[in-house]
Amino acid sequence: MKLPNWLKILWWIVLTGALTYFLLARLPDLLSGKAAAADVAVFGVWASLLLAPLFTEVSFLGVTLKNEIEEMRNALSVQLNDIRTDVRSAVDVRTIVSPQFYIPAPVADTQLPQLEERVKSAVSAALEVHGIKEQPRESPLTVNDDVVFLFATRYNIEVELRRIAEGRDVSSAVGRPLPSFQLVRTLSQAEVLEPSLGNVIREVYAVCSPAIHGEHVTEAQVEFVKDVGPQLVAALRTIQ
Repeated sequence: MKLPNWLKILWWIVLTGALTYFLLARLPDLLSGKAAAADVAVFGVWASLLLAPLFTEVSFLGVTLKNEIEEMRNALSVQLNDIRTDVRSAVDVRTIVSPQFYIPAPVADTQLPQLEERVKSAVSAALEVHGIKEQPRESPLTVNDDVVFLFATRYNIEVELRRIAEGRDVSSAVGRPLPSFQLVRTLSQAEVLEPSLGNVIREVYAVCSPAIHGEHVTEAQVEFVKDVGPQLVAALRTIQ
């Protein structure tokens, strides 16, 4: 359990004051060389308390050193998780960042009629190549509820991330929106998002992504996103 800073200061003041009072009461014996072993131990603790605010390496019975090692271990764990999720997200968006093939920006609305003609022409040409002369009957496009929920979760995460980035110095060098994993990293580096929050955002995003790409998802993955997705999106909505 990590105590708040004000409580640590209050405890330091009370403990230092109590030990100072004790040493003042024992001062005659200390000066006359009649100090007991307990007096020496109390004096050592008192001296450590006085030096602690000035030197972080001062510790008593190894407590300070242990806390610093634990903090370093936690920081290293966060960094490793950050690297792992960055690699996973980079693979997920490889078609966006590849210099040879990337998803183009959508055309303007005024160009949609011309694009529609090109799409229909390309479809007809492909059918002819395969020896199909008649247009196939159109079938309804369906998506199961699990995929819809995973998509909705990922969509809302991206919407909130881009809302948070608005008005901040978060932009893309190539003039197109940043991929979500880069946006999370940029917001974390700008201290807008806590590093731990950035890590879990990318983890949840990675669980949602396979369904968006038509890959199989397990029931456990769907239940996981149902449990944590709404809470995560609600937390992002509180960040202004």
